[in-house]
Amino acid sequence: MSDRKKWAFLERAPEHDALDPGLQDVARSLWRASLCRPLVFAHLAHALARDGIRYQTDTKRTGGEDIAGFTRRQSYPLEPLERGTDDCDAKARLFVALCRAVGLRARMVPRWDGETLRHVSAAVTIDGKELAAETILARAKLGETAEQVPEEKGTHRWRYT
Repeated sequence: MSDRKKWAFLERAPEHDALDPGLQDVARSLWRASLCRPLVFAHLAHALARDGIRYQTDTKRTGGEDIAGFTRRQSYPLEPLERGTDDCDAKARLFVALCRAVGLRARMVPRWDGETLRHVSAAVTIDGKELAAETILARAKLGETAEQVPEEKGTHRWRYT
């Protein structure tokens, strides 16, 4: 499977996911909890995607690439949240879909190493400012890229969610 084809799918997937009634219910609940404040909503959606789904590579979880709607037909946007584990693209995809479901501009963000898609994170635009949303690192705050997230003290490594 070409990483370029995979990315072409992932880049558009949250648009479709945002229309799912179950995902819209979750997004509306977060919107109400945020008192309809976009920045507070983005923090809540980021925390849900980062902490509500434990990071685990598809290879470790299923033995190969597993992208709902791409490598298999079934596509249910809340599946990673219900399962409790998934990889970087599923966590970022949930964040972006939640944001889009309430009308916020959000996008998937790829990290390439030549032709290899190494990592997927997200970003949301609020009040004209784009904020990074790293969803696999436990200490990541909304607005920080992976490079800005501090490593765990004494380990010189990051802790994954």
